[in-house]
Amino acid sequence: MPHPVWVRVKDPLTKHEFDRREDDPAVISGRFERVKRKGYPPAEQPRPPKHHLNLAGLSASRVPAPEPESIEATEKEHSHE
Repeated sequence: MPHPVWVRVKDPLTKHEFDRREDDPAVISGRFERVKRKGYPPAEQPRPPKHHLNLAGLSASRVPAPEPESIEATEKEHSHE
């Protein structure tokens, strides 16, 4: 019996990347986007997932980066304590 082939996919809603079996209905239907084959060729075993989170636990794509001025102001406020 042949080994299952695992492919790297990305959830378009959460941006998480993980491996699913090539014959998985969600992969076949297009529910998950295939990640570039060059970087992640098909494998015989699943690889560790790559979560798309920032340290606050929110999706990094939905959280704007802080402005440099606000970072400096915050540092000055905390240095007087």
